[in-house]
Amino acid sequence: IGRGLLMVKSAFKGCVMSVLNVEEHDLAVGLPFSILGGLFMMASYYYIQPLSDVLAISMGMEYTPLVTIGNMLLIIGANPLYALVVRNLETKRVVPVIYRFLMATLLFFAMLFFFLPQVQILSFLFAVYVGTFSLFLTTTFWARMASLHTKVEAKRMYGKIASGAQCGQLFASVTAASVYSYLNNTIVVVSAVLLELCVQMIVMRGKAADESTLLGEKTDLVEAKPKVEASDEASDPPKTCSVFKVLKDSFKGFQLLVSTPMLRAITGHTLLITFLVSGVWYERGQAVSNAFDTTEERYAFFAWLNSVIGIATLVMQVFFFSHVLKFLGFHGTLLTEPIIIAIGLMVAAVYPGLLSIAFLDGARKVVHYSLLKPTKEGLYAALPKDTQFVAKPLLDTLVYRSGSLIGAAYFELMIQLEISSAARRYFLMAVAVCWAINSYVLGKLAEESQLESDAPQGGASGREQDHFLKSSGDSSRSSPSSSLSSSPSASKHAMAHEVASEPSRAFTRPN
Repeated sequence: IGRGLLMVKSAFKGCVMSVLNVEEHDLAVGLPFSILGGLFMMASYYYIQPLSDVLAISMGMEYTPLVTIGNMLLIIGANPLYALVVRNLETKRVVPVIYRFLMATLLFFAMLFFFLPQVQILSFLFAVYVGTFSLFLTTTFWARMASLHTKVEAKRMYGKIASGAQCGQLFASVTAASVYSYLNNTIVVVSAVLLELCVQMIVMRGKAADESTLLGEKTDLVEAKPKVEASDEASDPPKTCSVFKVLKDSFKGFQLLVSTPMLRAITGHTLLITFLVSGVWYERGQAVSNAFDTTEERYAFFAWLNSVIGIATLVMQVFFFSHVLKFLGFHGTLLTEPIIIAIGLMVAAVYPGLLSIAFLDGARKVVHYSLLKPTKEGLYAALPKDTQFVAKPLLDTLVYRSGSLIGAAYFELMIQLEISSAARRYFLMAVAVCWAINSYVLGKLAEESQLESDAPQGGASGREQDHFLKSSGDSSRSSPSSSLSSSPSASKHAMAHEVASEPSRAFTRPN
């Protein structure tokens, strides 16, 4: 009987791991900690996201474009400071330092909300802050994930990590209205507590990976580590905190964005998606403003919508992401969101109202968070470190908000010209077609890069570097294969192999 139970247990475990596409190694290196980290990170944001929307709308729809302008100005000022911080920190310390700074600002806002509840300017400042907070929150988390995973691991694990984040969104969305009824605007304290829990999970994730390496589960990575690296590290001059160096690194990020066809396509993809998301947000905001009169009603609607989106997204991420990516490929998976947006805009134009625009926003978010975002984040795994920690944060913050600013300007122009909502939605539909073309090109580039990486390669892309930003001299001294997956069998299925040839030149400069 005991042997039979063990066989049943083993068979059940194997079946579950097969359905979820998880390996024993994933659990050993701390996948559960990554999933819980994503859960607490996203829950932290979704307790304050409805509050941000409510406060922005309470100022009047005619003033909401100012929030996007404020986001842009704050990001322009924050990006050099972010680069300065991450440049002088070990990789494992970046998440704790950045997140605890965000926690401190949240607690400061909680104090202001408690003592100055009726100050209107505080609503504007908080809406601007949350728009910036969300970008640095997510880009820092996923950059840390990229530093811990190879491309093969990312293809297998990112859907699971994203499902953890979706559980956090779902939990926060379901409970947000009740918590808000007790705490009102001081609900931001709950967000700060959840951020600290996320920090603890990420720290334990790093320790689990280190212990796994010490136990020999990644001996191939250890053996592939260039012996000269220690001396290279020792010979590097100490990093300075000069303003000139920070500006130079920021300019280098812009150079990276146009250095390869893949990054150029990702840049265009980011601008188009943020413009469309911004346009849909303003259409939704206007519909909600017309449908509900009080702040409580609007908050409850946003929380309900987020909970519905969370349930649908979670099911997609856990059971379908890896299988859809395998079946449709990169170009098919990346095409799903622009197609959904185009269909939703057509429905909203023909049948205007809150229901149609809520369907559009909800369907877009389900596809985005369950399919497109994990796929797009997976493109960065095992790329050169300056791409992960210079180009990616620039894309996720400044380029992202640039698209939002263009979207805000578009909405304001349409309002001033008294263009009907149906005409605005047809225009957004045309932009969605352009985005679909860009997505197809980006997907094809990723698939071509994957084919190029079929030859077995060795390397140590999954291990951590000592700092977020390595000097280009280090990159040029290391083997191109060091940015690939950790073993021949892993690299056989590696994604987006822009590392092996062109990027090895494009991401480095002469000593």
